[in-house]
Amino acid sequence: MKNFQTIDIFFDNLKEMRGINELNKHLLYFLKKLQPELSENALKFLCICFSLWDDGYSCIPLQKEILIEKWDGLNKLKISNNALFENDSKNFNFEQIIDCGIQELLNNTFSGKIIARKNLDDKILDDEILPPLILANAENKNHYLYMTKHFKAKGIIEDSMERIFKGRESQAVSKDEIDKCIAETSKITKPLKGKPFELNNEQALAVVRGQKENLLITGGPGTGKTTVVLYILWNLLNSNSELLNYSFYLAAPSGKAADRMQESLQKNLNQIRDEFKDSKNEKEFRIYNKLRKLEGSTIHRLLKYSKNSNNFSFNAENQFPKNSVFVIDEASMIDINLFASLLQAIPNEAKFFILGDPYQLPSVDAGAVLGEILKQKSEKDFTVKLVHSNRFTDDSEIGKLAKKIKDSAENKVPFKSQEFSLHPALLNSPNEFSKKEVEYYTLQEKTHSNSTNISRKELEKNLEKFLISWLGDFKKLKELASKIEPHKLDMKLCHEIWNLSLTQRILCAERQGIFGVEQINQMICSLLEGSYRNSNYFLGQLLMINKNQEMYKLYNGDMGIVIYERNIPYILLKKANLKSEQSMQNEFVAYPLSLLPTDSIENAFAITIHKSQGSEYDHVTLFLPRQSGHPLLNNQIVYTGVTRAKKSVSVIASEDIFKEACERVISRETGIQI
Repeated sequence: MKNFQTIDIFFDNLKEMRGINELNKHLLYFLKKLQPELSENALKFLCICFSLWDDGYSCIPLQKEILIEKWDGLNKLKISNNALFENDSKNFNFEQIIDCGIQELLNNTFSGKIIARKNLDDKILDDEILPPLILANAENKNHYLYMTKHFKAKGIIEDSMERIFKGRESQAVSKDEIDKCIAETSKITKPLKGKPFELNNEQALAVVRGQKENLLITGGPGTGKTTVVLYILWNLLNSNSELLNYSFYLAAPSGKAADRMQESLQKNLNQIRDEFKDSKNEKEFRIYNKLRKLEGSTIHRLLKYSKNSNNFSFNAENQFPKNSVFVIDEASMIDINLFASLLQAIPNEAKFFILGDPYQLPSVDAGAVLGEILKQKSEKDFTVKLVHSNRFTDDSEIGKLAKKIKDSAENKVPFKSQEFSLHPALLNSPNEFSKKEVEYYTLQEKTHSNSTNISRKELEKNLEKFLISWLGDFKKLKELASKIEPHKLDMKLCHEIWNLSLTQRILCAERQGIFGVEQINQMICSLLEGSYRNSNYFLGQLLMINKNQEMYKLYNGDMGIVIYERNIPYILLKKANLKSEQSMQNEFVAYPLSLLPTDSIENAFAITIHKSQGSEYDHVTLFLPRQSGHPLLNNQIVYTGVTRAKKSVSVIASEDIFKEACERVISRETGIQI
């Protein structure tokens, strides 16, 4: 094939369907240059593989069903976004492309310049030079296509997990040890609401095991993962004074997650009895101060990433000091390459604790490492699973729903359909809202159960009616914001508006489309801003930082509220001075919005479910895509969204769509074998 015209058309269709990025075109040209005789179908097949890698796959099983599902999902995504462009996607014989691509891979049509052939359990030597792709063969004769960097990362994780975790034999924990741990923890902790503080049995088990071994601690929202870590660290320091001289590191994949972990640990530390914070109790005083001074960091910052070299200063050759203790949070968000870079920098002697919820959404980048590790059936169990939630109990409606969603993922239990009713805002009595914890609503009549039977204009009208009713107390944001002066922050007013901003949030699976965050935010802003419009911002507007601003210690995912001084807009953020004993001081900050790039800020009345990870709101409204087969209709999306709610959740969808989402699980194999 002398030119790329046909391939370009195919690639551009994928790009318009938001299935591939422009950078992949350069890689495709590079592979074509390495092997000019590659067939047209082989190159098109590689385009689909690039699309799956962009989706977060670290390896692609050579199974026709997965590839066809990907193509169908892209078409659904295109329809959902109301794309009006003309393309030739229907003219492509997609099944033929898949069949030919798989056949050429298995028949050695691809040269060794492009693909190396390995067994799944092979290890790559440090100085081994390999082509861009690897075709790995498993014992069950299944084949997996890797990018070489992902295959290397897989091997590093396997070796590192072996030496950090499996090499240490776990010891049985007796009931007496658990009871003793509960009693001792109660002695050092203030009573809660007049009742003695007590760990539950599963938390106490984790604390006892954490004194003896490195652990992977899993659990859903509110199960007390950071509480457990605090008492592991406290008891370690109490039992071995030498650890007071160790270096302690708290890290997470994002700056926001690192801040949340630090804040959660410090909040729990505030529950330590006052007498242990007194210098008269020398040992406990030193322990308290050691833990009080801990600061969170991103994993990139922990490893000291250098943009110039595109490498980390801490690595396999230059590991952290042996006398180190690590706590890594939000492990489900860590991609396979970052996980490998982190683990290989950890010395054998270090104490190491990983926290995460495997049922939440996997990392944006390649891999679902936490979930894959937890599937392993190794000789040594280095995990502790926390089940009991303090955010909502198992007998609460939200707790029951979360459990049903998890059962669908974990045990393949069919999800029982829920009855969805027309939202009250669309009826003649819009004020008759239900007070239930969980509600299921639709924004279209039963006669329009098929989303294609209702016009966009009619659906937008229904959406606007819903949003008018949803706003509720948010109408007070403008009035409260007008009372706050950026250079003289009234802490009482700041807390009042901040607490109001956390009472409710709309969470969307999609960014674009009629039920996407962009459309919904635009509608809400139009309803709220009224005549006050001196700039791009208005009083009481909720904003989110979407790009790290290191200079101001603002991170992707940080929330803020617009306040004004004369005609100058500021963003009010909660950034507690966690080292201060007087937490009311310097808890809020305000920055002129002119200091921040406009593309680093977005509206936040509605946010994507991906962005909501780690957050919690009193009342959550969850919008799901309308099209069956949409790639964002999946179990992890629904579970993550539902478990952000503390008091109530409303799902906006339909019976069939919600059932489909709960039963479809994102499956990203990594090939990791521990």
